[in-house]
Amino acid sequence: MARAWIEVNLDAVAANYRAAVKLLRPGSRCMAVVKADGYGLGAVQVALVLQECGCQAFAVTSVEEGLVLREHGVKGIILVLGPSMRTEWTAALSSGLQLSISDQTSVAELDALAGKLGVRAEIHIKLETGMGRTGFPPTEMEKLASRLREAENLAVMGVYTHFARAAQRDRTYTERQYKVFLDATARLASAGVRPQWKHVCNSAAFLDFPDWHLDFVRLGTLLVGHLPGAGFHGRVTLRDPWAVKCRVLSVRRVAKGTCVGYQSTYRTGAETQLAVIPVGYADGFGLEPRLVPQGWVDLLKIIVKNLALMFGVVLGREKVSLCGRTVRVAGKIGMQLTILDVGLDECRPGDEVCLPLRRTSANPRLLRLYLREGRIFAERRLKEGFSRVDQEYPMLRDDPAGMNGKADTAD
Repeated sequence: MARAWIEVNLDAVAANYRAAVKLLRPGSRCMAVVKADGYGLGAVQVALVLQECGCQAFAVTSVEEGLVLREHGVKGIILVLGPSMRTEWTAALSSGLQLSISDQTSVAELDALAGKLGVRAEIHIKLETGMGRTGFPPTEMEKLASRLREAENLAVMGVYTHFARAAQRDRTYTERQYKVFLDATARLASAGVRPQWKHVCNSAAFLDFPDWHLDFVRLGTLLVGHLPGAGFHGRVTLRDPWAVKCRVLSVRRVAKGTCVGYQSTYRTGAETQLAVIPVGYADGFGLEPRLVPQGWVDLLKIIVKNLALMFGVVLGREKVSLCGRTVRVAGKIGMQLTILDVGLDECRPGDEVCLPLRRTSANPRLLRLYLREGRIFAERRLKEGFSRVDQEYPMLRDDPAGMNGKADTAD
C-alpha cells in the first residue's frame, strides 16, 4: 500500500489544452512545452494525452528529453529549445528532433554532420532580444544569413525568441523585445532567409498579446493548470491536474506545552493530538524557490514570513488538508517524517492527507498515479518506470489503513 503518492489527472490536462486552443488566433497552433518532465507531471504521459487531443508540436529543453518522448511514441514536431552538445546531435537527427541554433559555429558543424549522416537537419533560429541567455543578437543577422545560405543540409524551419518579463504588468519591455524580433526577422528576410514558422508567445504573452500568436504559441504553464501570475485571473478557466497525498502513520495525544520537532521550535498551545505523516523535505515538501521580490509588497511578505518563523509561527504553504479540514505542520519539516497538530477531532492511522508540494520539486521516487475518467490509467515508479494499468480510482481508498483488501492492488 502506498504511504505517499501523487495523482495526475490527465483529463484536466486535456481540458486545459482545449480551453487554451479556443483562444488561438486563426492560423496559429499550440506547441506544448513539456520540459522538466512536463513541469513535474510526467512529460511522456502529458504529451501522449495532448497528442490524442490533436496537438502536433512539442518543446523540451534538452535533447535527452526529446529522445524520451520519441521512444514512447510521441510523434510530430519536437523542438529542443535549449543549447545542445555536439555529442548529442547524431541521436537528435536520427530521431527527427528539431534543434535550436544560437551561435555561428554551430551552423557549419551541424551542416557537416547532417551531410555525413545523409539527412537534413531541421533547425530553429533563436534570437536574443532581451532575455540575456542564448541566441543570435540582431547585429549578426547578415552574417548568419550568409552561413545559412551556404549550408546544404540545414532546413530552417523556425525563428523565435523568449520573453523575459511577459508575466509582469508593465508591458514596455516585452513590446521592446517584440520590436527587436520583428526587425531582426526582417533583416533575415532581406538577406534571403525566410523561416517557415515564427513563434514568440509563452503562456503569459499568449494571453496578453493575441496579435502576436504568429505560427505557434509555446504553452506550458497553462496546460499544467497554472496562470502565469495573479494579474491573469479570469482570462481562461483551468483545472489543476496535480494532487499530492499521503496517509497518517501514527497519532498520539499530548498535553499543553509539549515541545515538537527539531530545535523545539513548536510548542502546543493546548491539549491536542500530534499526527506523523511519511513525507518531508527529501520528498520536496516545504522546499521553496528563492524568489526575488517584485515590489515592496512581495518584500514585506517575505520579511513577515521569516519574522513569524522566529516565533514558531509557520505561514504559507506548510498547511495540509486532513480528511477535508485544514491543519498545520507542527515544528520543522523533517527529512522523511513531518508532524501535524490535528487538534482533538477524530484522527487515526491511515487517514488521507492532501499536501502542497511544488511540481518540479517533488522527488521522482514518489509513486505517480495517472487518472482518466475516474480510473487509474497508468502509474510510474522510479525503479520500474511507466506502466499501464486499468483500475477504478476509488480502489486506492477501499482500505485506508492499507492492512488488507483491494487497496494493495494500487501499489
